[in-house]
Amino acid sequence: MNNNNTTEVGLSPLAAVLPFALFVGATIILSFFNSINVNLLVVIGIVAIMIGGIITKNSKGYWATIFEYFGSKTAMTATLLWLIVGVYGNILKEGHIVEGLVWASTRLETLNETFTVVTFLFSGLFAISTGSGFGTISAMSLTLFPAGIAVGADPALLGGAILSGAALGDSIAPVSDTAVIAATTQEFEDGGRTADIGGTIRHRLPIVLTASLLTCIFFFVAGRLLPQSPASLPSTISDNWFGLTMILPTLVVIALSFLHVNIFVSLFSGIVLAVLIGTTMGLFGLSDLVCLEGNNVSGAVVDGIAGMANICILLMVVVSLSGLIIRSGCMNSILSFMNRHIRHSTILAELSIFSMTAVSGILIAAVNTIANICIAPFVNSIGKQHQIHPYRRSTILATVICTFPFVLPYGGCMLLLLKGIEASGSNVSLQATDMFLTPFYPWLLLICSFAACFIRNRHNNETTDKTNP
Repeated sequence: MNNNNTTEVGLSPLAAVLPFALFVGATIILSFFNSINVNLLVVIGIVAIMIGGIITKNSKGYWATIFEYFGSKTAMTATLLWLIVGVYGNILKEGHIVEGLVWASTRLETLNETFTVVTFLFSGLFAISTGSGFGTISAMSLTLFPAGIAVGADPALLGGAILSGAALGDSIAPVSDTAVIAATTQEFEDGGRTADIGGTIRHRLPIVLTASLLTCIFFFVAGRLLPQSPASLPSTISDNWFGLTMILPTLVVIALSFLHVNIFVSLFSGIVLAVLIGTTMGLFGLSDLVCLEGNNVSGAVVDGIAGMANICILLMVVVSLSGLIIRSGCMNSILSFMNRHIRHSTILAELSIFSMTAVSGILIAAVNTIANICIAPFVNSIGKQHQIHPYRRSTILATVICTFPFVLPYGGCMLLLLKGIEASGSNVSLQATDMFLTPFYPWLLLICSFAACFIRNRHNNETTDKTNP
């Protein structure tokens, strides 16, 4: 079987790894130098594909594989979802959801020992609403962070709370890129369909809720133990509560996803409701969504599409590179090597998925989305080989990938937070190493996910072709 695949692609298993290895290696190097740029990664991926095309022995088979995976169901499903999510998230931001959350947090009159808990919950709520971890960190570092400093909260704990909230939303939101990749890349054993987003979210909900509850406790206890600073709320905090109404579309999207409603229908329903609420409440006008000025078209909808276009192209490029590994037989070689050590143990197989995902998150910490895309094909293959339900694979993938990129000093999330804090004018001297341990949620999520590998449920002996994991 492997030999046939090798002949079709025109590359030996080792040679097929080269384009993918060039891309991953370049990504790791850029990550450590804080030079990650999605457009640059697209260029690197295309160059890697061209190099493979030069050294291939069978040009026709090689390019047939590239085009097959470039336009695969996995790539196209994720691409369409991301484009819709981009529009949805931008409409929510246009509706001033950030200002609404800030208004609510300040009106609760929280003390410094509870403000970090509130910051974590509100950051998580914003991340669940928009599906953007980076967007959450950018918004909250400019709003909730200076408000927290004003009420006397510890800066390191406050930064950790923002990072934790961003990781929470990224790990559970049905509109996050993590949820999209974790579901659409994990196939059932027949290979004809992939896991649905609502089902994967329901499956990992107990892990996320456990980690979230423990995180609240940790932040509250840490806030009580640290010394207090005098409180002085700045007058720049927004006094607009109307933005809170933009949470309603998010609740609708989540509820519909949990009820097995198609994710595209759920998102469209959320978009329609958000537009109705926004225009009715005077949060924005239709011209703010789409505006025609001469030959120029602008607005939240257009910006949402444009903001997702480059990451969609990157996904298709990486899926094409991974297709070479699969078709060449290299994937089977890797799985055979692992099976000699796993010995058909489901727990060891899940621990292998856990470890590979963690290593991917450590090496490609600049953008966890890219780490997710790179490791997902391996997770899918190992899971199908050992008949691990797609929901369980998706749970491990979605939770573990939302840990290390949020805590490592060279991670994109940490660096973005530091830039936001600097721009907030809080006059706080904070280093990445100060917040290595304070993002409690990513660490607790990692522990809970590891423990889940040993916890078997009543569906443990069912095949991956069944609906329940």
